[in-house]
Amino acid sequence: MKVFIDHNIWDELSKRQLDLGICFPENEFTLCVTKHGKFEVQQTPDSCIELKAYISKYLDSFVHVDALFGFYNPSLPDNEQRAGGFGFGRFTCVEDEAFRKELIQKYGSKAKRKESQILFKQEADIELGVRALKFPVLTLDIKAGPLKDAYDQGGKVILLNRKFIRTLSNDEFMDHIKKSLSQQQT
Repeated sequence: MKVFIDHNIWDELSKRQLDLGICFPENEFTLCVTKHGKFEVQQTPDSCIELKAYISKYLDSFVHVDALFGFYNPSLPDNEQRAGGFGFGRFTCVEDEAFRKELIQKYGSKAKRKESQILFKQEADIELGVRALKFPVLTLDIKAGPLKDAYDQGGKVILLNRKFIRTLSNDEFMDHIKKSLSQQQT
């Protein structure tokens, strides 16, 4: 099962120091982030050394970057291109593009929270919202925005309640995630 993880999920996985290879066996799960999710990792403050080290251990090896095919955007530097390009991205579909357009019209922005950041406000959540139409997306946050819209439209958004999961052991936490994922398949 292909499962996307929101950036805030990294915090919980890192805090628990879970071995993703054991928790999410490759014969059952393929963990993914969007290309935008990879940019979120790059934007993580340098003060979060342990978090960045944890993510680096898995990103691009165990956790795959799901890039979409697209053309070069001359308004962005080479290292900030959103599309995967030839041989580095998969195609999207009409339904996904229609939902992406709807989310961009509603939430899209050319403003950044800080000038040093790569992504525009809501840009990563828009991409996760689109992915949620077909694939489960694990998140700790479902405030008003693209993920909430995807959820409201029947998307496969799995909200892990922070207060509830805080009380769980690592095994219970993983059982809770796997139960939530299995419910998405039915």
